[in-house]
Amino acid sequence: MELLAALIQCEAGGEPYVGQVAVGSVVMNRVEAAEHPSSIPDVIYAAGQFSPVRNGSLSRTLSTGDISQSCRQAAIEALAGSEPVGDKLYFRRVNGRHGQVIGNHVFY
Repeated sequence: MELLAALIQCEAGGEPYVGQVAVGSVVMNRVEAAEHPSSIPDVIYAAGQFSPVRNGSLSRTLSTGDISQSCRQAAIEALAGSEPVGDKLYFRRVNGRHGQVIGNHVFY
């Protein structure tokens, strides 16, 4: 839960709560998808997938424990099966890509 919450903090800490849950949901969707690793750590640390892993912010967030209560709750909700973005496997900043927009992210 802590790793997922930290990733949510890094990726969507300033987003609306549903956007935080959506980021967690994408991770859980990948865990369940045959073409992705089958564990949360393996999904999060898969090469080239999440910029907070590459830039070190995930590691810093985990070491400080500076994770908001809403990001912790979003992780719990995603782990419990909440699916605000259905079966979508990816997200990025809104920049013309088509998909489901929540806050500043588009999910596809």
